[in-house]
Amino acid sequence: MSGLHATARLQLHASFDFDAAAAQLDYYATLGVSHLYLSPIAAAMPGSSHGYDGIDPTRISQELGGEAAFLQLAAAARKHGMGLILDIVPNHVAASARNWWWNDVLMHGRRSPYAAWFDIEWEAPGCGGRLWLPVLDRPLQEAVEAGTLRVEPGDQRLLLRHHDLTLPLSPRSYPLRPARWPDWTERCNRRVERLLALLQRQHYRLAWWRTAGDQVNYRRFFDINELAALRVEREEVFEQVHALPLRLIREGWVDGLRIDHVDGLASPAAYLQRLRQAVDAACVMGQRRAGSVTLHVEKILAQGEQLPDDWACDGSTGYDFMDQAGAWLHDTAAVGALTRIWQTASADTSSFADVQRGARTRLLRQSLHADFLRLLRTAQRLLQPRLAEADLDAAPLARSLAALLRCYPVYRPYGLSGSAERRALSDAETGASAELDGAGKAALCLLSEALRGENPGGEELRVRFGQLAAPLNAKAVEDTAFYRYNRLLSRNEVGSDPQHLGIGGRELLALAAARLRRHPQALLALATHDHKRGADSRARLAVLTTCATDWRNALCCWDRMARQAGRSIPLPGAESHALWQALVGAWPMHGEPDDDFGTRMTQWLLKALREGKRISSWADPDEGIEQAAARWLRALLEEPELRPLRTALSTFIGRIAPAGACNGLVQVCLQQCLPGVPDLYQGGDGWDLSLVDPDNRRAVDYITRRRWLQDRRSWADLLRRWHDGAVKARLLATLLRCRREHSALFLHGQLLALAVPPRSPWLAFLRTHQAQVLLVIVRRGSAEAMPGPGLQLPSGAGADWTLRGVPQGRFRNVLDGRIERFNGTAAATLLLAGSPLAVWISEENGRDGQRGTTAAD
Repeated sequence: MSGLHATARLQLHASFDFDAAAAQLDYYATLGVSHLYLSPIAAAMPGSSHGYDGIDPTRISQELGGEAAFLQLAAAARKHGMGLILDIVPNHVAASARNWWWNDVLMHGRRSPYAAWFDIEWEAPGCGGRLWLPVLDRPLQEAVEAGTLRVEPGDQRLLLRHHDLTLPLSPRSYPLRPARWPDWTERCNRRVERLLALLQRQHYRLAWWRTAGDQVNYRRFFDINELAALRVEREEVFEQVHALPLRLIREGWVDGLRIDHVDGLASPAAYLQRLRQAVDAACVMGQRRAGSVTLHVEKILAQGEQLPDDWACDGSTGYDFMDQAGAWLHDTAAVGALTRIWQTASADTSSFADVQRGARTRLLRQSLHADFLRLLRTAQRLLQPRLAEADLDAAPLARSLAALLRCYPVYRPYGLSGSAERRALSDAETGASAELDGAGKAALCLLSEALRGENPGGEELRVRFGQLAAPLNAKAVEDTAFYRYNRLLSRNEVGSDPQHLGIGGRELLALAAARLRRHPQALLALATHDHKRGADSRARLAVLTTCATDWRNALCCWDRMARQAGRSIPLPGAESHALWQALVGAWPMHGEPDDDFGTRMTQWLLKALREGKRISSWADPDEGIEQAAARWLRALLEEPELRPLRTALSTFIGRIAPAGACNGLVQVCLQQCLPGVPDLYQGGDGWDLSLVDPDNRRAVDYITRRRWLQDRRSWADLLRRWHDGAVKARLLATLLRCRREHSALFLHGQLLALAVPPRSPWLAFLRTHQAQVLLVIVRRGSAEAMPGPGLQLPSGAGADWTLRGVPQGRFRNVLDGRIERFNGTAAATLLLAGSPLAVWISEENGRDGQRGTTAAD
């Protein structure tokens, strides 16, 4: 099996199981992928489309084919010279009776051997010493009186049923002899008082789902009631959660692990150290070298943040690269113009920082309020002596804690040993202090001292703070503010900060060089199962930064045409602005939207309105405004009276689409050629104009992709006829083959920036290893520079300059096959030959980078 040089992420579910994945192994092997990177394979809730709602982490999902099918997939991958990477979920499981651990807690409460496996605050106020279970569709009394809550006999015990939900009853609460069950059950269901009395004897307190935000006393994944957090820091929990992946590593079937939501764990550093040791031991037992199995963590890094030095992993899963590569595609000179366009459209001058702080405030008062109260109780308990000495009570402590959480700029603190971590906390303290009165500031000082470890109990407080700060950040930023602040949707992406429109080429390369030093095998993603929009959709929207005036005029024109047709968008300005951008970004490459496009856009629109929580929400949907907006969208795409508007929209998109496609190719080139391991997301080997999930998890057209691999058209011809995606597939396959043939160069090659014209759209760099050299030059797209229907650069597109610092020697262009000898300089026009990007590799050296003679000589 080859080493790790490229992964392909596959989303497994009942309709795309292990056998379906095995059927595509030859395709991915031919494409040049070294490892398939699988979504969770452990048993999950029936019908799960993602696998993150696990019910038994110790066994492989039968819906995916079971262990036999998995082993067949793994063996077939080995025959193709490929490995497997598993996505594992140590943070949570489904809070379902189908999960035996959770089921046992429901039956036996604190006496269950699994009770300590979950993070449950049994003595939380108002819960009566029971687990608060917010699963009812109405208040408890109403559910009992309406008969939607009933006792039913099961196979081996009596159950409680609420619609499709079944829950176990405590064995101590009903007769042990099955012969008595029918009569006893009938009497319980006939009399409200008897059923209520039975419910009082359970270890859980059934409640209306709307009470969760205020009362739930078990830690969840974010604010999802159906997912219960695990205490994987406990020995027995760690062993059970990792028994399956460690066994598969020991048996030689698995070559890497991806750790889901590492920020949900009590101590990510301690967890990763423990996992690294366990994985290495499993490798040795399986007669493999310790360290040969990779560990990658799903981690959202803020601007300027990096993985802590004490994390025993190979790097992140690549959100940071996705942000950085995309940021370079944006022209930062447009920030003022785009801000004015957005503020005019939305009638709102709030910054993104203001918007996300407002979202944090709302979440702390609503869906995460119970989590906040639990953290507050922890802080009160740990700081009680100091609070008493300072004449402070719970009120100022609550104000200071909420202010600190609102201002905390990263996901969570860890050991606070690094300067960046300490600076993040210090910045949050400064911001929080500005919001507080004198008593609040005094309480903030005590909080800060404890978080920094200056008071007893500081570590416990820091863990609890982090386990709320992380979901608060995710829900407030990615799942709320990203749908409220719509200046440019290409920057509203997981791992990105919409406040930062773009970065320069030197900064991009400096970040890449740092990645090479710290985590040379970090994954480089352009798309994921969690992205808000596909890589090529973001790449197209980035073109708007090069034509902001045209963008403003187009928006005004479209709004005017809609009004003149008597069909104004029935949405506020902020949401309308987002809808126009979503249409521009997702509009099909061939220019003709079909019925499926309308369905997908309507699905996105509904989710966007509810995630934004301004005019609708998941908890309280405004179906009237949602349906009106959906009808307008359908009218735009289908009705004759809006055909002129549809044509104007399509014409504008057609003008920027070539530049957007150019950006899409440039992103792929950067992903393949900069330090790190490229991670492909299913379907991303063609144009990816997908929307947020579930749209980004649709079935992949492998028939077309296989045909692309057989396409023998020239690079120049593919650039001219780019709409079908074959040009992207060619670029990807060519660079993957180059990576495989020159693995040492791509894994270890030093990165050197080459000078390009100042304030230009160009980027050029070298990768060098021993005597091997890779030369890359790319140009980000702009509507002005790419006015034609193809992706070739016309004369006068700014390529009339000379690249200096090119090593002497004979080089081959890996895309068009040309061979040239360079002597320190090269004309950009020669390097590119009309292409917006070029990749050249030295020809006078062997594959291992040593001096040698190639067949071409």
